[in-house]
Amino acid sequence: MAKKARTGKTSHHDSERALAKNTAAEARAKAAVRDIQSVSAKTRGMQQKAQAKRG
Repeated sequence: MAKKARTGKTSHHDSERALAKNTAAEARAKAAVRDIQSVSAKTRGMQQKAQAKRG
């Protein structure tokens, strides 16, 4: 009986750990997307400047 209660606790702990990993992975993915977007915005601005110089 006591053993069953203990296993219940560990599985709950594991799910919490998995949830924390998931959140961290999501945060990294969001940060990567933001980086890509900022880079593309920079290159777009540079292209517009170059076009303005030519035109």
